[in-house]
Amino acid sequence: MIQYLSFASLFRLNLIKTLTSFTMFTSLKSKTFVFAALASSLIFSSCSDDKDKDPSYTVPQTYNFANVNYSGQTARINMLSELDAYIKTANNGDVLSAQKLKDMYANTNNRFSDQSLNTSGKQLKDKTILTAQSVFENYFDKVAQASQSAGLPAVEGISGGILTTADNKNYLVDANGVELAQVIQKGLMGAVFYFQAVDSYLTAEKTGEAVDNTNVTEGEGTKMEHHFDEAFGYFGAPIDFPANLNNLKFWANYSNQLDSRLNSNKTMMDAFLKGRAAISAKDKAAKDAAISTIRSEWERIVAASAIHELNAAKTNLADQAKKSHYLSEAIGFVMSLQYKTDRKLTNTQYNQVMSAIGTNLYETDAADIAAAIDVLSAAYGMDTIKAQL
Repeated sequence: MIQYLSFASLFRLNLIKTLTSFTMFTSLKSKTFVFAALASSLIFSSCSDDKDKDPSYTVPQTYNFANVNYSGQTARINMLSELDAYIKTANNGDVLSAQKLKDMYANTNNRFSDQSLNTSGKQLKDKTILTAQSVFENYFDKVAQASQSAGLPAVEGISGGILTTADNKNYLVDANGVELAQVIQKGLMGAVFYFQAVDSYLTAEKTGEAVDNTNVTEGEGTKMEHHFDEAFGYFGAPIDFPANLNNLKFWANYSNQLDSRLNSNKTMMDAFLKGRAAISAKDKAAKDAAISTIRSEWERIVAASAIHELNAAKTNLADQAKKSHYLSEAIGFVMSLQYKTDRKLTNTQYNQVMSAIGTNLYETDAADIAAAIDVLSAAYGMDTIKAQL
């Protein structure tokens, strides 16, 4: 193989030859000067060589890299889909089993209709942020209890089914008008998928420089590559997103719903593609930049999703079923915001939003909803687009 020397290398080689010949005929004092010049030239040429070694690689158009595996994330997305579908059978009058919900949550006793999920060795519970695990198990108890009245009409103070005025669509709500199915679904999107991606995989612990990015495991890549792939898996997008908008799951679906205002589809996918390519090319700067983009943009999607549902509730104040439905979704999304350690929303602001929404959704009015929107919008710099979300 023929190897070509860079300009810097040729310059350094010729300079050394010249200086070597020259120093044979110089005094000691002159030699001192010459060797100083030589040292300077070596520093110069070394800097040039470093530039020659800058990473050069191609970022693909789709998430089609070697040794990618995020099957565990796909399994958990499918688990939440089944869990959500089971809870919503109560909208049709079915009585729920709290134990079945907890079994599905922890993947015990073969509760999933998809047998591959039962035998996957994966679960939602052990990937839920520890501080929220008991919160969701308590929700399972509450929604099962509310379902005891699923066949009866709900009124303030009594759980049951509540119908939309336009199309008679039925939602199970508790005594305070909260549709627990929506709080659970959106809450677990945050406490599992969002939390695991932005507060675990896309942190120094899983994708920092101390993580192995040399040894390749067949089918999974290096540890750093694999952790990054798992974060992508939790986003719920196909590998050719956003050109392909079919079968979007959870966060990818909400990104797409908000894309006309956030441009989040392209921002997220470009960062995922650049980040994965950068990891494989050992380009630390580009990797870090991509991770920063994903973490901040994903948080924007969560906040915008909450504002989106609050806006929907504000336009449906006369229809308690829809109002409860959208406010319950907003509650789940606002809950999700607290699962990122370096979030923009402070604890004080979080409490302000939740207080404005209130615990009795029959009493939440337009001013309450507007106040919640304003706090979120101010925290995330969305004042110019909040009305359009």
